[in-house]
Amino acid sequence: MQDKLDMGIENDSAYYFFERAINEEKISAKIQNLNQSLSKLHNKKDSLYPLLLDYKIYYHNRLEEFDSALFFADSLERLATFRKDTNWIALAFYRKAVIHRYLDNQEAVFKNAFESRKHYLQIGDSTKAARRSLEMAIAQSRMQDYTGSQESAIEALRYLNREKDRQYLSSAHNIIAIAYRNQGFYNDALNEYKNALRYSKNLEDSLIYQNNIGLVYQDQKKYKKAISIFQKIYSEVPQDDYRSRARNLDNLAFTKWLRNKHLDVSLELQQALQWRKAYNDKSGLTTSYFHLSEFYKNRNKIKAIDYAKNWLETGETNTSLHSQVDALKQLLALSPSDTSYVSAYIHLSDSLKKTNLRAKNTFAKIKFDEERKQQEISSLKASAALQTIENQKIKTRNYILMFVAMLTIALAIFIFYYNRQKHKKEKIIEIYNTETRISKKIHDELANDIYNIMSGLEAVVPTKIIDKLESIYSRTRDISRENSKIDTGSGYLKQLVALLSNICPANIRLIISGENNIPWSTINREKKLVIYRVLQEFMVNMKKHSKASLVALVFNEENRYLKIHYSDNGIGTAKEAIKNGNGLQNVENRIFSINGTLTFETEKGKGLKILIAIPL
Repeated sequence: MQDKLDMGIENDSAYYFFERAINEEKISAKIQNLNQSLSKLHNKKDSLYPLLLDYKIYYHNRLEEFDSALFFADSLERLATFRKDTNWIALAFYRKAVIHRYLDNQEAVFKNAFESRKHYLQIGDSTKAARRSLEMAIAQSRMQDYTGSQESAIEALRYLNREKDRQYLSSAHNIIAIAYRNQGFYNDALNEYKNALRYSKNLEDSLIYQNNIGLVYQDQKKYKKAISIFQKIYSEVPQDDYRSRARNLDNLAFTKWLRNKHLDVSLELQQALQWRKAYNDKSGLTTSYFHLSEFYKNRNKIKAIDYAKNWLETGETNTSLHSQVDALKQLLALSPSDTSYVSAYIHLSDSLKKTNLRAKNTFAKIKFDEERKQQEISSLKASAALQTIENQKIKTRNYILMFVAMLTIALAIFIFYYNRQKHKKEKIIEIYNTETRISKKIHDELANDIYNIMSGLEAVVPTKIIDKLESIYSRTRDISRENSKIDTGSGYLKQLVALLSNICPANIRLIISGENNIPWSTINREKKLVIYRVLQEFMVNMKKHSKASLVALVFNEENRYLKIHYSDNGIGTAKEAIKNGNGLQNVENRIFSINGTLTFETEKGKGLKILIAIPL
């Protein structure tokens, strides 16, 4: 898509309006341009189409136009299903889960997050699947299905990345801690809150988790520890963050009062209440009214009842059955003679129980239905597999003869290949033995004869003749040394490096690298002989012809191949001259005999590069 944008776009095309939507600052203007882009997009198969729908969902959500956001989320799901694009299907369900989260419809959040997770697992995206599991856990926790919430959060932890998903890990541990706390497992809750704190990435989350730890200590009646934590948090909260300041001040004051019921903390509780009213913190108001009603219960019953009524009204505004039931319970305790609250309490308690039970059953049913669906799929697959087996039995009789024939051919090929490889190895050993035998003969007979002649003629022959004979003697000794016996055992590398160093003249710099990283002990004898002779040939040719001042040999193991890079900065030559002259034709034959490859790269005046690749 970006290529189309970069190439220049007609000013009435879908891509033109999409680019305008991206560059606009106001959300309303963005949506207008997205609408124009959708109207211009005639080909529904265009890759831009699902992207436009996704942007529409996002910006309508931002404007709290949830009906429109849901409409386009449904459109995206239908389009992705038609295209069989699992990634877009998963994203469409995730978008719907987010919309329902804003609408506080936790059952719908769970259902859509569950569907999204299922499709992400189908395409192997375990990280996004884990994040959807976490959203399921949050929905279950808000519906007070703490056991189910804990299971979903633990499932999320299995797949989240310890480095990339720290925020999600933190949230998962927090959800598990909430489940433990609400079930009365306070020590386990503390451990999980501490884990949440360990993975926290920002100050706001860190302060919330510390606050939750303080609340657990409050539950355990460890008021001194709780007060210490709330005081520390209150000192760290930014001065302009009145929501957090209200939460921490309220908890701090209420815990001090729990520790000492004679302490007057009304000013702190009232201050927290005023901040929460000013910033319309609905959830916080519920807590403030609860704390104030508790504080005044044995001090001023009229005030306690007033705050309990405010608590009830706030619960009704928030459509929180749990808050309403708790507030009615408080009112009944404060004024037991007032029977007007009894029927409301019974009715709402039953509704709360039914809602929680329905939520638990819904969550369990969704999982059960999916498991049953998978079992049915597995059963169908098993039936298909049985039918396939029956069909296979019929075919097997025909395949057996074919298999036997193929096995016979394969065996024949193997025997041929084995004999061929055996012949190659025997030939390499034979060449090596021949070279060694000739070397010994040159040393024991020719070189010694020349030396004896030199000794006998030294007194009667001119010095120049003696010098020439000595040169011939030295060359025969060199030939003898070059073709002497090669140690292919533990001393191989040491002998190879010594050979290369001895051949290289003193005025030429030789660099050898990587030789110690090669597993020489695993390389067979024939390959070691060929490597030794080939590198020897390179160095001899370099010494005779290249006029180089620098030679480099680099060894490395790559993809089960031993690679040897030879390079020098000599005069270079034509490629044909390399292959046909300087004895390097023989080098190719040696390398090919061990199934290796040889690559030359050279030009006159630009040195020589050779790459040897030998299978290990």
